[in-house]
Amino acid sequence: MSLIVVGRIVPLTNDRKVAQSENASFQGRVWIGDDGRIAAVTRGAGSTAIAHSVRSAEFDNAPVVDVGNDLVVPGFIDLHSHLAYATLPLWTEPHRTVPFQHHDIWPTRPTYAESITWPAYAFIEAAPAELLAYAEIRALVGGTTSIQGSPPSNRPLDGWLVRNIEDETLDGEIGGHQVLASTLTLKPEQLGERAISMRQGATFIYHCAEGRPGSIVQREYRAAHTAGCLQRRLVAIHTNAVDPASYDTWSNPGAIVWSPFSNLWLYGTTTDVPSALARKISLCIGSDWSPSGTRNVLGELKVASLVSEAKGWGFSPFDLVKMITANPGDVLAEAWQRQAGRLQPGALGDVVVIASRTEGTSRSDPFKTILRATETDVHLVMVNGKPLYGTEQLMQQASSAQTSRISINGETRRLALTRFVGNDEAWSYKDVLKRLEEVRNDPQAAIESARRLAFAAIRTGAPPPLRLALDMPTGRVPVGGLPKDLSKIIVPPIQPLVHDEAFFASIPGRGFHEGLLDGLTEFYR
Repeated sequence: MSLIVVGRIVPLTNDRKVAQSENASFQGRVWIGDDGRIAAVTRGAGSTAIAHSVRSAEFDNAPVVDVGNDLVVPGFIDLHSHLAYATLPLWTEPHRTVPFQHHDIWPTRPTYAESITWPAYAFIEAAPAELLAYAEIRALVGGTTSIQGSPPSNRPLDGWLVRNIEDETLDGEIGGHQVLASTLTLKPEQLGERAISMRQGATFIYHCAEGRPGSIVQREYRAAHTAGCLQRRLVAIHTNAVDPASYDTWSNPGAIVWSPFSNLWLYGTTTDVPSALARKISLCIGSDWSPSGTRNVLGELKVASLVSEAKGWGFSPFDLVKMITANPGDVLAEAWQRQAGRLQPGALGDVVVIASRTEGTSRSDPFKTILRATETDVHLVMVNGKPLYGTEQLMQQASSAQTSRISINGETRRLALTRFVGNDEAWSYKDVLKRLEEVRNDPQAAIESARRLAFAAIRTGAPPPLRLALDMPTGRVPVGGLPKDLSKIIVPPIQPLVHDEAFFASIPGRGFHEGLLDGLTEFYR
């Protein structure tokens, strides 16, 4: 279905036929065709004429979504997350007084398995579809349209709700292995294989040198260099342990994904972003995971702003917004051969509408508006030109079907979610949450029941149920990630979809950020 969005367009494009500068904004229209791609971006909200290069007949009966003065921006891209842990609260090891040195230490702490691995494993065994639905809905309400970090599974996850970056095929236009990823440190021979894959056109997203500067894990970056992985198509997550001078060895630089909340929470320090930028490395932002991260990449954007201000880095709202739109969009464009993160002809029809603000200078600076936006300000989210979430009015204008109600900070939104069984049956967040709560209330019974169903499918030759695996270290637990005595599993309360007072209250006096992260709450008042 084709669709037209009218409002204040913030295209973030270098296409001079659309805008004279990358930071331009104007009243206009975004025309999204039947194929889910942007057909044109035109100036003048009142004009119904489309660029002559596009078949106007395609839009003769297209729904028109008029958002007034609200901002129409590219969908946000989260290049670093771990969806399997989305239900969990912030975690700290009790009584620890010094930051962790690197990523190999905290998974070995006494409370890690019972606080993180066991509850996460309970959901991936007993309610995998509901777990993914919860994680993707949480991303969606923060304006995310593409996310990296879906857990390994026994079936492709392409085309469920938000784009799952590792599995995305663009409706079969590209192969399913255009984006490779690894959370765990790879051996030299494995890195060598990734280097070859990148030279053949794949993009490789790699957790690399996560820890404090000078710690032992900086050798991971050196190993990547030795194996030939420091290429244009490498996306290195974190690198906060890297000596900034070592960035010089990345002669054809790719991108780094910066997750400042998690870095500060665990290690008390973060990536030397200015040094990376000085070497022409592209910077993107990722929300990481719930035990040491923000609810969504829109929240992580605010943490990046706090860090920039505290360290005197001087990043403007425009600089920061590019890190969740155009920069990661360019990274994905190399893998997908389709532009993401920018509103321009031929680009993916992934669009977010952000409520305008009138106070101060926000109205004249759309990027400040985006920086300060909260989940309540996200009024519409479209993926591939399909309206998936938004206010009742805008979802109605977009002719969205099979929606259910969802409450965000006391305001009603509509969610277009269907069950993951191929029959397009409407599915509500209320139903998703109900099943998660059933597992939480009796994880042992839920896990045992799920195992019986899986064994029954094997015996009868029926299609196997959806199965997931964790993509992070499981800590000191038996193989499989669960204790032999399942009654020991205690699942903490499922976290709200949005940043709330309880989240902010859990930050002060915990982690190793020396109070810097306490300032996040000011964005949400």
